[in-house]
Amino acid sequence: MKKIFALGLTLVAGSALAQETGGATRVPAAAEGMRHMFEFNLDSVEAAALSFDKIKTKGQEADNGTNLDLSLNYAYGVTSQIQAAARFEYFSGIETSVDEERFGLAVGAIYNFSEDFLNTLYTSAYLGLGFAQQFGANDARDELRSGTFSVGRRFPLDMFGVKHVVYSPEVSLQFVNSTTNESLDYSHSLQFKVLQFSVFF
Repeated sequence: MKKIFALGLTLVAGSALAQETGGATRVPAAAEGMRHMFEFNLDSVEAAALSFDKIKTKGQEADNGTNLDLSLNYAYGVTSQIQAAARFEYFSGIETSVDEERFGLAVGAIYNFSEDFLNTLYTSAYLGLGFAQQFGANDARDELRSGTFSVGRRFPLDMFGVKHVVYSPEVSLQFVNSTTNESLDYSHSLQFKVLQFSVFF
């Protein structure tokens, strides 16, 4: 799994470098203005900002919990319809009454059904590695492997006078397995990412 992950990171970086430097047998890349994509999800940020959880630690006063939930994605258009991508995810806070910290890195690919990345249906697949740390009486740390498959649609925001920014809601199916089985064996979840946007440049 680690070898596959390292290979994916190499492909993301190598593809971007190869396309920028050119070459005699170069595969046509995405059009100018659509080669680089930065994607951010506001669903997790909103959930974290509106958190009213309380943390009570033995021997200390109860305190309001502050959740930090980040999901960032970068993709490079290696061909006119395919993007190589890398994703960073981090969570720190209270979930289901458990004080927890999670970290994950994933690499993958996005297939666009149109050469216009700003206005297209797309599907993606990611493989990732990470960890989940629980704190408190049931302290545990799990080493995680994940696979995520998504389908989404990008809508340009030109009508609002916003250039190079698109609304990109998607539905994702994520599978997570623990290699250490401390507090988690496996999980799978269906995620609806409604407040998701992408910036192209």
